[in-house]
Amino acid sequence: MLYDYFKVMFKNFISYRILVIFGLSFFCAFGIKCTGVMRDFFFSWMYGFLYCVLLMELGRVLVNKIVSRAHVYFSIFLFLFTVLSGLFTYSISQWLRNQITDPKLFWLFAGGVILITVTVNGIYFLVKINAKERLVLMDQKYVYLQHTFNALKSQNVIEFLKNSLNQTEELIKQKPRLAVQQIEKLTAILRYLLQSRDEKFVQLGAEIRNVKAYCELTEIQLNKTVSLTVNISEQFYTTQIPPLVFQMVLDQQFKLFARKDQSVLSIEVYVENAKFVVVKTSLPLEEENRFKNDRFINNLKQRYQLYNKASGVSELSTTSEYFVKFPLVAG
Repeated sequence: MLYDYFKVMFKNFISYRILVIFGLSFFCAFGIKCTGVMRDFFFSWMYGFLYCVLLMELGRVLVNKIVSRAHVYFSIFLFLFTVLSGLFTYSISQWLRNQITDPKLFWLFAGGVILITVTVNGIYFLVKINAKERLVLMDQKYVYLQHTFNALKSQNVIEFLKNSLNQTEELIKQKPRLAVQQIEKLTAILRYLLQSRDEKFVQLGAEIRNVKAYCELTEIQLNKTVSLTVNISEQFYTTQIPPLVFQMVLDQQFKLFARKDQSVLSIEVYVENAKFVVVKTSLPLEEENRFKNDRFINNLKQRYQLYNKASGVSELSTTSEYFVKFPLVAG
């Protein structure tokens, strides 16, 4: 991902800064000896190293201060760093004026160091700007995906409520006892919908309990058998997934099941390689539902990519079965 690229680039850049400081410190040591300030090379290098570190730190502080503001201008950084580094160097030249034998040569070496540090910190400025813009884009992408996913959930919930209420009304007239059972299941599902509607992720165990209630409700509504098999050990129940994923996947299956002549729908939920949840049903996806299902799958892929940095979401429809696979998130 682009974010990881900038992260690695930023870490590498810190290493480059250290190398530049060491290189410039030897250049400064040579300049100190040439201008007659100090004859001992080791102490010349020590003073040159300290001078380069201070210049680099000055640039780093300026970059961080300017980049943190709402409006960022490279020209402001360039002007401030040049002026401040020039004043700092001038104060050193005044402090050592009695020891400097060749002021022009001193400023030639100092100007070279300042020019290189301006260039290095200018690159650092651009890296920070790119990282900041990337974070802004990530925030905007999150808001968009959250809005899209919420809209998809809302549409699914509205359709679910409409169908359930219509079914309940019919059952009250024809089979009051079944109507009571349906209302109980519907109440449990609605409670879960309200609790999880604003969550980014929910525990897998809570989703499985909701799926069981949803399957039992569907059996009452369709007067058909929904055979749900959950082959997941309890150790995975605290891991997390986006809310209502199971319900949104099964919603299309139940609508298709209602139109089919078959009396049993088999659903199996299991964990694959301790990293993925797989939902397998005995009804392949129909072409007329492909567009809506693709929109849901693509949104789910982007959502996982945003939080998990790797999609891992996939689907497969054969002649007799339908599979959806999505990653677990560590709890």
